[in-house]
Amino acid sequence: MDQDLELSGRQWARKFPGSADTKDLSGNFRLAVDAFIYAMEEAGIKVKINATFRPTKRSYLMHYSYRIAKKGYDPKKVPSMQGVNINWDHGTKEESVKAARDMTSALDIQTLQTKPALRSQHNAGLAIDMNISWGKTVEIKDASGAIVKINTLPRTGMNKQLIDVARTYGVKKYNGPGRDFPHWSNNGR
Repeated sequence: MDQDLELSGRQWARKFPGSADTKDLSGNFRLAVDAFIYAMEEAGIKVKINATFRPTKRSYLMHYSYRIAKKGYDPKKVPSMQGVNINWDHGTKEESVKAARDMTSALDIQTLQTKPALRSQHNAGLAIDMNISWGKTVEIKDASGAIVKINTLPRTGMNKQLIDVARTYGVKKYNGPGRDFPHWSNNGR
């Protein structure tokens, strides 16, 4: 084992922190997200921001801890990343998987239904993860100021009417492979 490398585990979740603040989003996308969130809150929709900007090194930790813990990826085959002195291999498959599971829990990705991207719009400040909910029919303004009545289910960020409203602001729901319920970005990826 290389002495310069630190074994993987939950302590890595504190390294390379990301943001959950819209001020860390890029340019026009930040303005679009802020306007969309304002419209949702004015309509009585609850919004909880989970992530905005994410350093590439954090994406690397999320991606490979998830693959080892959930997909059986061989920790000995994880490529190194410059500036991330991590050793994924704990000597046994069981110990390596346990450390990866601990990391996914500490990174709060253990319940994701799709593996975190190695590179994503989060790395450029062009994506946001939000939990969105409301209790009854709501009326929300789209970007042109028109009132849209949302009276369909689900009452979450997966609601097709809400997704259409978001698009008017330039905020697009994830439309890539797999499912990523909280993810929105400038281009749907």
